[in-house]
Amino acid sequence: MIKKLFVLGLCVVFVGSLSAQTSKVPDIPMLKGYKGMEGSITKYNSFNYLTLRDKKGGNTRKSTGQYWEVNYVYDSAFRQKQKFGEFMESQIQEKGGTLFFQDTSAIHFALPDDNGNLWGKVILTSNSSYKLKIIKERAFINTVVFDSEQLLEYDDFVEPVEMPPRIGLMPNSVITRAEQSKFNHFSFTYSTDDQKTFRQSLMGPYWDFKIEVQDENGDVDKRISYIEVLESYYRTAMKAGGNIVKNRAREIIFNLPDDGFTLWIRVMVTMDGVYFIKMIKQMPDDFKEPQRLYAQQAKDSLPGQEK
Repeated sequence: MIKKLFVLGLCVVFVGSLSAQTSKVPDIPMLKGYKGMEGSITKYNSFNYLTLRDKKGGNTRKSTGQYWEVNYVYDSAFRQKQKFGEFMESQIQEKGGTLFFQDTSAIHFALPDDNGNLWGKVILTSNSSYKLKIIKERAFINTVVFDSEQLLEYDDFVEPVEMPPRIGLMPNSVITRAEQSKFNHFSFTYSTDDQKTFRQSLMGPYWDFKIEVQDENGDVDKRISYIEVLESYYRTAMKAGGNIVKNRAREIIFNLPDDGFTLWIRVMVTMDGVYFIKMIKQMPDDFKEPQRLYAQQAKDSLPGQEK
């Protein structure tokens, strides 16, 4: 087993982790498979979202909570796809559920639950298989804390570095790459509410981390979705008095004020359980005002792109 290095830095105390990180994947709630067959859980996240359509198919809503994806595979038979749909529709109605949208390829529904609702989507892929995506509502648990001490964990052969102030990591995070330089720079583009585009250039002391959220066995914990990582940093930055500059799928950029400087942070997520953080300690004398862009040409520029 790979050894780890532990370093006490100025960040967050790991006070525990979500139940999904310390236990097995929970069973599929309420719904049964066609002919009593158990499905294969292909994905589980402690927090994710699911988009559902209404009966007319025009409007959508996003439901959040615990997330399962389940595959059901059968021997192919004539019109089996229709039987899958009829079975799921009947089961939903028997349990007092509501059908929002239904056609030959999908069923969107909700089921009443003790603590809210179950929101689901049945994907009727073929005459030999179908897929179930389901959300169990739960309140979001903010798992990142700023401005506290944290026991930093490093993979073997990764040299520990001094962390900048204020920032924190997800629980059970292991730093698998750590780069620090006394002076570096990067730039990024962003758009404002009035559709204007700007390029922001930053320079100063620089940090670059690749981080894995690991499970009990030391593997990447794919139960932690990219949605959970980004939502955690978004909410924590807002609570800490930060300013959200850019927020889009798999990326968030924000800054945190401190005495005599501003810490700029870019969090990126490429896959469930793995994320990257790049940071600049921006001094007032080195700050440049953002540049207005009039053409969709430039891309974000970063030293040492993701590895």
